[in-house]
Amino acid sequence: MPQNDSGVIDADSHVGLALDTWDRFLDPGMASHPRRPRFVQADGIHYFMADRYRWPSHTGRLPYRTPSGHAPGPRGGVDAEYRMRDFMDPEGVDRGMLMPGRFMSAISYFEDSAIGNAQARAYNDWLADFCSTYPSRLFGFGVVNVADPAAAVAEMRRCVHDLGFPAIYISPSVVGRSPDDYRVMSDEHFFPVYEEAARLDVPLSIHAFSDPHVEGHGHNWPRAGSMLWSDIVGFPFQGMQVFVNLVLGGVCDTFPETRFGIFESGLGWMPMVIDRIHERQEKFTELVRMAAPEMELLPEEYIQRQIWMGFEPEDPFLPHFIEWTKAPHRTLLSIDYPHLDYEPGQVEGFRARDDVSDDHIRMAEWDNSIDYFRWEGTAAR
Repeated sequence: MPQNDSGVIDADSHVGLALDTWDRFLDPGMASHPRRPRFVQADGIHYFMADRYRWPSHTGRLPYRTPSGHAPGPRGGVDAEYRMRDFMDPEGVDRGMLMPGRFMSAISYFEDSAIGNAQARAYNDWLADFCSTYPSRLFGFGVVNVADPAAAVAEMRRCVHDLGFPAIYISPSVVGRSPDDYRVMSDEHFFPVYEEAARLDVPLSIHAFSDPHVEGHGHNWPRAGSMLWSDIVGFPFQGMQVFVNLVLGGVCDTFPETRFGIFESGLGWMPMVIDRIHERQEKFTELVRMAAPEMELLPEEYIQRQIWMGFEPEDPFLPHFIEWTKAPHRTLLSIDYPHLDYEPGQVEGFRARDDVSDDHIRMAEWDNSIDYFRWEGTAAR
Protein backbone atom coordinates (compact mmCIF):
# COMPACT_ATOMS: atom_id res chain seq x y z
CA MET A 1 0.00 0.00 0.00
CA PRO A 2 1.53 3.37 -0.98
CA GLN A 3 2.21 5.83 1.79
CA ASN A 4 1.88 9.54 1.13
CA ASP A 5 4.06 11.49 3.52
CA SER A 6 2.13 14.66 2.67
CA GLY A 7 -1.23 13.27 3.75
CA VAL A 8 -4.53 13.19 1.90
CA ILE A 9 -6.55 16.00 0.36
CA ASP A 10 -10.27 15.45 -0.08
CA ALA A 11 -11.18 17.62 -3.06
CA ASP A 12 -14.94 17.37 -2.69
CA SER A 13 -16.98 16.74 0.41
CA HIS A 14 -20.08 18.62 1.47
CA VAL A 15 -21.41 20.95 4.11
CA GLY A 16 -24.99 21.72 5.01
CA LEU A 17 -26.37 24.91 6.55
CA ALA A 18 -27.05 25.69 10.19
CA LEU A 19 -30.58 26.92 10.84
CA ASP A 20 -29.36 30.32 12.01
CA THR A 21 -27.27 30.97 8.87
CA TRP A 22 -29.61 33.58 7.44
CA ASP A 23 -30.28 35.26 10.79
CA ARG A 24 -26.55 35.67 11.34
CA PHE A 25 -25.23 36.44 7.88
CA LEU A 26 -27.95 37.59 5.46
CA ASP A 27 -27.82 41.27 4.55
CA PRO A 28 -30.22 43.03 6.97
CA GLY A 29 -31.59 44.92 3.99
CA MET A 30 -33.09 41.63 2.77
CA ALA A 31 -34.86 40.88 6.07
CA SER A 32 -38.27 42.04 4.85
CA HIS A 33 -38.01 40.58 1.36
CA PRO A 34 -40.88 38.07 0.98
CA ARG A 35 -38.72 35.63 -1.02
CA ARG A 36 -35.50 35.93 0.98
CA PRO A 37 -33.53 32.76 1.93
CA ARG A 38 -35.01 31.29 5.11
CA PHE A 39 -35.91 28.10 6.93
CA VAL A 40 -39.54 27.31 7.68
CA GLN A 41 -40.69 24.40 9.83
CA ALA A 42 -43.81 22.41 9.00
CA ASP A 43 -44.88 18.92 10.07
CA GLY A 44 -41.61 18.38 11.90
CA ILE A 45 -39.51 19.07 8.81
CA HIS A 46 -37.40 22.15 8.13
CA TYR A 47 -37.88 23.55 4.64
CA PHE A 48 -35.39 25.82 2.93
CA MET A 49 -37.09 28.52 0.92
CA ALA A 50 -35.66 31.14 -1.42
CA ASP A 51 -37.15 32.98 -4.38
CA ARG A 52 -39.41 30.45 -6.14
CA TYR A 53 -37.97 27.27 -4.60
CA ARG A 54 -38.75 25.15 -1.56
CA TRP A 55 -36.85 22.05 -0.44
CA PRO A 56 -37.24 19.77 2.58
CA SER A 57 -33.95 20.12 4.42
CA HIS A 58 -34.09 17.00 6.53
CA THR A 59 -36.39 14.02 6.23
CA GLY A 60 -34.80 11.67 8.77
CA ARG A 61 -36.46 10.64 11.99
CA LEU A 62 -33.78 12.13 14.24
CA PRO A 63 -32.61 15.59 13.15
CA TYR A 64 -29.07 16.38 14.25
CA ARG A 65 -28.77 19.02 16.95
CA THR A 66 -26.21 21.83 16.91
CA PRO A 67 -25.89 24.91 19.15
CA SER A 68 -28.27 26.70 16.77
CA GLY A 69 -30.98 24.05 17.01
CA HIS A 70 -31.92 21.23 14.70
CA ALA A 71 -29.59 21.45 11.73
CA PRO A 72 -30.69 20.28 8.30
CA GLY A 73 -28.79 17.28 7.09
CA PRO A 74 -26.05 15.14 8.63
CA ARG A 75 -24.25 16.53 11.64
CA GLY A 76 -20.85 16.38 9.95
CA GLY A 77 -22.06 18.98 7.46
CA VAL A 78 -22.68 21.65 10.10
CA ASP A 79 -20.48 20.70 13.06
CA ALA A 80 -16.75 21.07 12.38
CA GLU A 81 -15.66 19.33 15.57
CA TYR A 82 -17.86 16.34 14.81
CA ARG A 83 -16.57 16.28 11.22
CA MET A 84 -13.02 15.90 12.50
CA ARG A 85 -13.92 13.07 14.87
CA ASP A 86 -16.28 11.27 12.53
CA PHE A 87 -14.40 11.59 9.23
CA MET A 88 -11.22 13.54 8.74
CA ASP A 89 -9.10 12.19 11.58
CA PRO A 90 -10.14 8.52 11.19
CA GLU A 91 -9.60 8.64 7.42
CA GLY A 92 -6.32 10.54 7.68
CA VAL A 93 -7.61 13.47 5.61
CA ASP A 94 -5.25 16.40 6.06
CA ARG A 95 -7.25 19.01 4.15
CA GLY A 96 -10.86 19.01 3.05
CA MET A 97 -12.53 21.11 0.39
CA LEU A 98 -16.13 21.90 1.33
CA MET A 99 -18.65 21.86 -1.51
CA PRO A 100 -22.10 23.42 -1.08
CA GLY A 101 -25.20 21.28 -0.93
CA ARG A 102 -28.42 21.53 -2.89
CA PHE A 103 -29.48 24.71 -1.09
CA MET A 104 -26.90 26.58 -3.15
CA SER A 105 -27.36 24.73 -6.43
CA ALA A 106 -30.11 27.00 -7.71
CA ILE A 107 -28.98 30.55 -6.88
CA SER A 108 -28.42 31.10 -10.60
CA TYR A 109 -31.97 29.89 -11.26
CA PHE A 110 -33.70 32.61 -9.25
CA GLU A 111 -36.01 35.10 -10.93
CA ASP A 112 -34.53 37.87 -8.75
CA SER A 113 -30.74 38.08 -9.03
CA ALA A 114 -30.59 40.26 -5.93
CA ILE A 115 -31.76 37.30 -3.85
CA GLY A 116 -29.11 35.05 -5.40
CA ASN A 117 -26.38 37.62 -4.77
CA ALA A 118 -27.40 38.08 -1.14
CA GLN A 119 -27.66 34.33 -0.59
CA ALA A 120 -24.17 33.79 -2.03
CA ARG A 121 -22.63 36.42 0.25
CA ALA A 122 -24.37 35.10 3.34
CA TYR A 123 -23.42 31.52 2.56
CA ASN A 124 -19.79 32.44 1.95
CA ASP A 125 -19.62 34.29 5.26
CA TRP A 126 -21.13 31.27 7.03
CA LEU A 127 -18.67 28.95 5.28
CA ALA A 128 -15.68 31.11 6.21
CA ASP A 129 -16.87 31.02 9.82
CA PHE A 130 -17.21 27.23 9.64
CA CYS A 131 -13.71 26.83 8.19
CA SER A 132 -12.19 29.15 10.80
CA THR A 133 -12.56 26.36 13.39
CA TYR A 134 -9.73 24.50 11.63
CA PRO A 135 -8.20 27.07 9.25
CA SER A 136 -5.35 24.81 8.13
CA ARG A 137 -7.61 21.84 7.38
CA LEU A 138 -10.99 23.12 6.20
CA PHE A 139 -11.29 25.14 2.99
CA GLY A 140 -14.31 26.38 1.11
CA PHE A 141 -15.55 26.54 -2.43
CA GLY A 142 -16.77 30.13 -2.59
CA VAL A 143 -20.17 30.39 -4.27
CA VAL A 144 -21.06 33.09 -6.79
CA ASN A 145 -24.27 33.88 -8.63
CA VAL A 146 -23.42 33.64 -12.33
CA ALA A 147 -26.86 34.96 -13.26
CA ASP A 148 -25.31 38.36 -12.47
CA PRO A 149 -21.75 38.28 -13.90
CA ALA A 150 -20.72 41.65 -12.46
CA ALA A 151 -21.80 40.65 -8.96
CA ALA A 152 -20.20 37.24 -9.43
CA VAL A 153 -16.85 38.84 -10.29
CA ALA A 154 -17.02 41.09 -7.23
CA GLU A 155 -17.88 38.16 -4.97
CA MET A 156 -15.06 36.06 -6.47
CA ARG A 157 -12.59 38.76 -5.47
CA ARG A 158 -14.00 38.85 -1.95
CA CYS A 159 -13.88 35.06 -1.67
CA VAL A 160 -10.23 34.93 -2.68
CA HIS A 161 -8.82 38.08 -1.10
CA ASP A 162 -10.92 38.44 2.04
CA LEU A 163 -12.14 34.92 2.85
CA GLY A 164 -9.15 32.90 1.61
CA PHE A 165 -11.11 30.37 -0.43
CA PRO A 166 -8.92 28.45 -2.92
CA ALA A 167 -11.72 27.69 -5.40
CA ILE A 168 -14.99 29.07 -6.73
CA TYR A 169 -18.17 27.09 -7.29
CA ILE A 170 -20.37 28.10 -10.22
CA SER A 171 -23.66 26.76 -11.52
CA PRO A 172 -23.39 25.27 -15.03
CA SER A 173 -26.40 27.20 -16.29
CA VAL A 174 -28.56 30.25 -15.67
CA VAL A 175 -32.35 30.07 -15.54
CA GLY A 176 -34.28 33.32 -15.51
CA ARG A 177 -37.92 34.29 -15.81
CA SER A 178 -38.42 32.75 -19.26
CA PRO A 179 -36.77 30.19 -21.56
CA ASP A 180 -35.09 33.08 -23.39
CA ASP A 181 -33.11 33.79 -20.22
CA TYR A 182 -31.51 30.34 -20.16
CA ARG A 183 -27.71 30.46 -20.45
CA VAL A 184 -25.11 27.71 -20.72
CA MET A 185 -21.38 27.77 -20.05
CA SER A 186 -20.31 28.46 -23.63
CA ASP A 187 -22.43 31.63 -23.81
CA GLU A 188 -20.60 34.95 -23.60
CA HIS A 189 -22.70 35.71 -20.54
CA PHE A 190 -20.16 33.64 -18.53
CA PHE A 191 -17.04 35.20 -20.04
CA PRO A 192 -16.41 37.90 -17.38
CA VAL A 193 -16.33 35.14 -14.75
CA TYR A 194 -13.82 33.07 -16.75
CA GLU A 195 -11.62 36.10 -17.34
CA GLU A 196 -11.59 37.06 -13.67
CA ALA A 197 -10.84 33.49 -12.59
CA ALA A 198 -7.72 33.52 -14.75
CA ARG A 199 -6.68 36.89 -13.35
CA LEU A 200 -7.19 35.70 -9.77
CA ASP A 201 -5.54 32.34 -10.55
CA VAL A 202 -8.47 30.54 -8.92
CA PRO A 203 -10.19 27.46 -10.40
CA LEU A 204 -13.87 27.34 -11.35
CA SER A 205 -15.55 24.21 -10.03
CA ILE A 206 -18.80 22.72 -11.28
CA HIS A 207 -20.62 20.14 -9.20
CA ALA A 208 -22.73 18.11 -11.58
CA PHE A 209 -26.47 18.34 -11.08
CA SER A 210 -29.31 17.74 -13.43
CA ASP A 211 -31.56 20.75 -14.06
CA PRO A 212 -34.73 19.79 -12.16
CA HIS A 213 -35.57 23.44 -11.61
CA VAL A 214 -36.15 24.12 -15.30
CA GLU A 215 -39.87 24.08 -16.03
CA GLY A 216 -40.86 20.82 -17.69
CA HIS A 217 -37.53 19.09 -16.99
CA GLY A 218 -39.18 16.59 -14.66
CA HIS A 219 -41.28 15.24 -17.53
CA ASN A 220 -38.13 13.58 -18.88
CA TRP A 221 -38.20 11.07 -16.03
CA PRO A 222 -40.65 8.34 -15.05
CA ARG A 223 -43.45 9.76 -12.92
CA ALA A 224 -42.43 7.83 -9.81
CA GLY A 225 -38.96 8.13 -8.30
CA SER A 226 -37.88 11.10 -10.43
CA MET A 227 -35.21 12.08 -7.87
CA LEU A 228 -33.67 8.62 -8.19
CA TRP A 229 -33.61 8.75 -11.99
CA SER A 230 -32.19 12.24 -11.92
CA ASP A 231 -29.46 11.14 -9.50
CA ILE A 232 -28.51 8.13 -11.64
CA VAL A 233 -28.61 9.79 -15.05
CA GLY A 234 -28.67 13.52 -14.41
CA PHE A 235 -25.29 13.83 -12.73
CA PRO A 236 -23.18 12.19 -15.48
CA PHE A 237 -25.29 13.86 -18.14
CA GLN A 238 -24.57 17.26 -16.60
CA GLY A 239 -20.86 16.40 -16.57
CA MET A 240 -21.07 15.66 -20.30
CA GLN A 241 -22.87 18.94 -20.93
CA VAL A 242 -20.23 20.89 -19.04
CA PHE A 243 -17.39 19.15 -20.87
CA VAL A 244 -18.95 19.71 -24.29
CA ASN A 245 -19.54 23.38 -23.50
CA LEU A 246 -15.93 23.83 -22.41
CA VAL A 247 -14.37 21.94 -25.31
CA LEU A 248 -16.66 22.13 -28.34
CA GLY A 249 -18.16 25.41 -27.17
CA GLY A 250 -14.79 27.13 -27.39
CA VAL A 251 -14.45 28.11 -23.73
CA CYS A 252 -11.07 26.42 -23.27
CA ASP A 253 -9.70 27.93 -26.47
CA THR A 254 -10.89 31.41 -25.50
CA PHE A 255 -9.64 31.09 -21.90
CA PRO A 256 -6.65 28.71 -21.99
CA GLU A 257 -5.35 29.97 -18.64
CA THR A 258 -8.58 29.30 -16.73
CA ARG A 259 -8.73 26.09 -14.69
CA PHE A 260 -11.98 24.13 -14.58
CA GLY A 261 -13.05 21.24 -12.38
CA ILE A 262 -15.96 18.86 -12.98
CA PHE A 263 -17.12 17.06 -9.84
CA GLU A 264 -19.48 14.22 -8.94
CA SER A 265 -20.36 13.13 -12.45
CA GLY A 266 -18.18 10.01 -12.45
CA LEU A 267 -15.49 9.16 -14.98
CA GLY A 268 -17.05 6.35 -17.01
CA TRP A 269 -18.67 8.60 -19.61
CA MET A 270 -15.43 10.37 -20.53
CA PRO A 271 -13.88 7.66 -22.78
CA MET A 272 -17.17 7.37 -24.66
CA VAL A 273 -17.39 11.12 -25.26
CA ILE A 274 -13.74 11.36 -26.28
CA ASP A 275 -14.19 8.47 -28.72
CA ARG A 276 -17.26 10.07 -30.27
CA ILE A 277 -15.49 13.41 -30.68
CA HIS A 278 -12.51 11.64 -32.27
CA GLU A 279 -14.78 9.91 -34.75
CA ARG A 280 -16.45 13.15 -35.75
CA GLN A 281 -13.15 14.96 -36.05
CA GLU A 282 -12.03 12.21 -38.42
CA LYS A 283 -15.20 11.54 -40.42
CA PHE A 284 -17.17 14.78 -40.12
CA THR A 285 -14.28 17.21 -40.27
CA GLU A 286 -16.16 20.02 -41.96
CA LEU A 287 -19.14 19.69 -39.62
CA VAL A 288 -16.85 19.91 -36.60
CA ARG A 289 -15.14 22.93 -38.13
CA MET A 290 -18.49 24.66 -38.61
CA ALA A 291 -20.05 23.68 -35.27
CA ALA A 292 -16.92 24.12 -33.12
CA PRO A 293 -14.79 26.68 -34.98
CA GLU A 294 -12.62 27.56 -31.97
CA MET A 295 -11.68 23.94 -31.22
CA GLU A 296 -8.01 23.47 -32.03
CA LEU A 297 -7.01 20.43 -29.96
CA LEU A 298 -8.11 16.88 -29.35
CA PRO A 299 -10.60 16.62 -26.47
CA GLU A 300 -8.14 14.86 -24.18
CA GLU A 301 -5.58 17.61 -24.75
CA TYR A 302 -7.92 20.12 -23.10
CA ILE A 303 -8.09 17.86 -20.07
CA GLN A 304 -4.32 17.56 -20.01
CA ARG A 305 -4.06 21.35 -20.09
CA GLN A 306 -6.84 22.78 -17.94
CA ILE A 307 -9.68 20.45 -16.89
CA TRP A 308 -9.59 18.46 -13.64
CA MET A 309 -12.03 15.68 -12.76
CA GLY A 310 -13.26 14.72 -9.31
CA PHE A 311 -13.83 11.02 -8.68
CA GLU A 312 -14.89 8.89 -5.73
CA PRO A 313 -12.35 6.40 -4.31
CA GLU A 314 -14.09 3.30 -5.62
CA ASP A 315 -14.82 4.62 -9.14
CA PRO A 316 -14.13 1.55 -11.33
CA PHE A 317 -13.53 3.66 -14.42
CA LEU A 318 -10.46 5.52 -13.13
CA PRO A 319 -8.01 3.29 -15.08
CA HIS A 320 -10.03 3.78 -18.27
CA PHE A 321 -10.06 7.55 -17.76
CA ILE A 322 -6.28 7.57 -17.39
CA GLU A 323 -5.88 5.34 -20.46
CA TRP A 324 -8.05 7.52 -22.67
CA THR A 325 -6.92 10.95 -21.46
CA LYS A 326 -3.26 10.28 -20.59
CA ALA A 327 -4.01 12.69 -17.74
CA PRO A 328 -3.49 11.06 -14.34
CA HIS A 329 -2.39 14.53 -13.21
CA ARG A 330 -5.97 15.78 -13.68
CA THR A 331 -7.72 13.47 -11.19
CA LEU A 332 -8.92 14.71 -7.79
CA LEU A 333 -9.84 12.32 -4.98
CA SER A 334 -13.35 13.30 -3.87
CA ILE A 335 -14.77 11.35 -0.92
CA ASP A 336 -18.24 12.99 -0.77
CA TYR A 337 -18.70 12.93 3.01
CA PRO A 338 -21.26 13.12 4.64
CA HIS A 339 -23.46 11.84 1.81
CA LEU A 340 -24.59 8.22 1.61
CA ASP A 341 -21.88 7.54 -0.99
CA TYR A 342 -19.28 7.79 1.77
CA GLU A 343 -18.35 4.71 3.79
CA PRO A 344 -15.64 4.60 6.49
CA GLY A 345 -12.32 3.24 5.27
CA GLN A 346 -12.51 4.61 1.74
CA VAL A 347 -9.04 6.17 1.81
CA GLU A 348 -7.50 2.86 2.87
CA GLY A 349 -9.54 1.10 0.20
CA PHE A 350 -8.36 3.55 -2.45
CA ARG A 351 -4.72 3.03 -1.50
CA ALA A 352 -5.20 -0.72 -1.73
CA ARG A 353 -6.46 -0.66 -5.32
CA ASP A 354 -4.40 -2.86 -7.63
CA ASP A 355 -5.72 -1.40 -10.90
CA VAL A 356 -4.05 2.01 -10.41
CA SER A 357 -0.34 2.61 -9.93
CA ASP A 358 1.09 3.84 -6.65
CA ASP A 359 2.24 7.02 -8.39
CA HIS A 360 -1.24 7.72 -9.72
CA ILE A 361 -2.77 7.13 -6.30
CA ARG A 362 -0.32 9.56 -4.74
CA MET A 363 -1.04 12.16 -7.41
CA ALA A 364 -4.82 11.87 -7.00
CA GLU A 365 -4.77 12.18 -3.22
CA TRP A 366 -2.32 15.07 -2.95
CA ASP A 367 -0.27 16.47 -5.85
CA ASN A 368 -3.15 17.13 -8.22
CA SER A 369 -5.13 19.06 -5.62
CA ILE A 370 -2.12 21.21 -4.79
CA ASP A 371 -1.85 22.00 -8.51
CA TYR A 372 -5.58 22.62 -8.97
CA PHE A 373 -6.22 24.75 -5.89
CA ARG A 374 -2.82 26.52 -5.94
CA TRP A 375 -2.89 26.38 -2.13
CA GLU A 376 0.43 28.07 -1.64
CA GLY A 377 -0.81 31.15 -3.50
CA THR A 378 -4.48 31.57 -2.63
CA ALA A 379 -5.32 30.34 0.84
CA ALA A 380 -3.91 30.71 4.33
CA ARG A 381 -2.43 27.51 5.67
